[in-house]
Amino acid sequence: MSQADNKGRKYETIYILRADLTDEAEKKINDKITETVARYQGRLDETRDLGKKALAYRIAKHTKGHYFQLNYQGGGQVVEELERHLKLSEDVIRFLTVKEVQCRDIREEPRPPMHKEPHKEMHPHQEVSE
Repeated sequence: MSQADNKGRKYETIYILRADLTDEAEKKINDKITETVARYQGRLDETRDLGKKALAYRIAKHTKGHYFQLNYQGGGQVVEELERHLKLSEDVIRFLTVKEVQCRDIREEPRPPMHKEPHKEMHPHQEVSE
């Protein structure tokens, strides 16, 4: 696989930090994540702070978390190292990485012509032969 192919893969990682962390601690974790993406020749497209929210269910005694979304491009090494870092951090409650796929817009594609069988008219008194 060429280096250009590695740059072309797009990923999205959602991670949840403990809600009781200080802004400074959150910044340190986010800086480490950004540094990890850059170190493995990835390109960071977007980082979004999704805010503090209640968790859908209790995770390791936590009921709230601070959600972040990270969109980036890179090869498999970027994902492996990023997930390794997130697993090792006690401040990360949960994370999920997905590979983004590009869907084609079928609304833009021409529709194939519909083929109709010729309509056979039958006379009301005509018998059907089998």
